[in-house]
Amino acid sequence: MEKIKITSINENFSLNIEDVSLFKERGFILLKNFFTKEMMCLLKEKIDAHLSSPTDKYQTGFNRVKYDIFEDDPDVGQIFENKIFRSTISKLAGMELLHTQTLAFELMKKVSQGFPWHIGTQSFGFQRAEDFACTLWIPMVEIDNSAQKGGMSYVPKNNISGEFMYNFVDPSSFRFLQESIDAGDPITLDEFIELRDGPLNQPAMKRLLDYYAVTDDFELGDALLFDKYVIHKSVMLEDGPIDSRAALAIRFIDSSSKYDKKRADDLEIPRKLFDYKGPTRFHLDVAEFDGQLISEGPFYKGKIHRFIS
Repeated sequence: MEKIKITSINENFSLNIEDVSLFKERGFILLKNFFTKEMMCLLKEKIDAHLSSPTDKYQTGFNRVKYDIFEDDPDVGQIFENKIFRSTISKLAGMELLHTQTLAFELMKKVSQGFPWHIGTQSFGFQRAEDFACTLWIPMVEIDNSAQKGGMSYVPKNNISGEFMYNFVDPSSFRFLQESIDAGDPITLDEFIELRDGPLNQPAMKRLLDYYAVTDDFELGDALLFDKYVIHKSVMLEDGPIDSRAALAIRFIDSSSKYDKKRADDLEIPRKLFDYKGPTRFHLDVAEFDGQLISEGPFYKGKIHRFIS
């Protein structure tokens, strides 16, 4: 199929002098008018063709979900070839990055709850807890918080950081799950979901996160870059003219990240126990042994375009 030649990133886009320091301090930055309208139309059309029903109960807050999309799509590949895109993302992060996965989520009006307050356990559950990672989040419709809503809320990490979740809560939760299995008294799926979501959604913590939350409006073409320590949640799409809201999430990690095989294997414990198919195998296939530089793993051989600098 012949590549559709369009401009993916607005040629006049540039970072302000404060943007890099603001991103480092808060962990997120709203990139106004980043993507062109032509690219947004193309993405919206392609996403709609890829989305499908959730694979497990943990994803059922969304109407449709799909991981690992656009892997070899030459049209979407133009985004990663764009010099403005590459320099913007790497400059904000302050390092060379690896593009890991692209995925999409869809909220249905007045039905889908999305995710409550959470961190990227699945998407960053294969690298060391201290390694940098970030997500570029792109809604496929305008987000108006004075009207239909349907976007995201996120907490500046200089107020409350999710680092403790990666360092302590996540590993302890999976250890507890495995030890309950070993003891012959495994917990239920609902109890496991409570382990995953509960620590950030108990009344006192939720009150703090809600208080410090930022919830931006988005015009078509705007995007949000946020690092993995930023605690975030979905905002329900309320009554109005838009029937559903899809959003694209593009994940990146520090190119010097090392593989954490224990974390990657832990993601398989609930799938085996509760017998459901996970949304992706990326965490198992991206590298071969613990401590391996992920950039030197089998997934990145011959894929120079995934190195963002």
